[in-house]
Amino acid sequence: MSTYRITVQGELSPPFAAYFEGMALESGHGTTVLVGDIVDQAQLQGLLSRVGDLGLVLLQVSSAPGEGAGAAATDQAVTQGGRP
Repeated sequence: MSTYRITVQGELSPPFAAYFEGMALESGHGTTVLVGDIVDQAQLQGLLSRVGDLGLVLLQVSSAPGEGAGAAATDQAVTQGGRP
């Protein structure tokens, strides 16, 4: 399990939290960061699909360094309409 930060364009309102079960929303400065523990790649892919299904612009996906079981620090910026 690793802690991930998924950044999307726009400041999402609290009701959006229901679409991203178990993720905390941190909104401000024109972006929203979804923060939470991701169990495996399937869960991460599901969350990223949900971002796309809602028409949100994905800005960045990163795993928190040193968190989770043997998690390596990664940081991948994606462009508008791109997928990691």
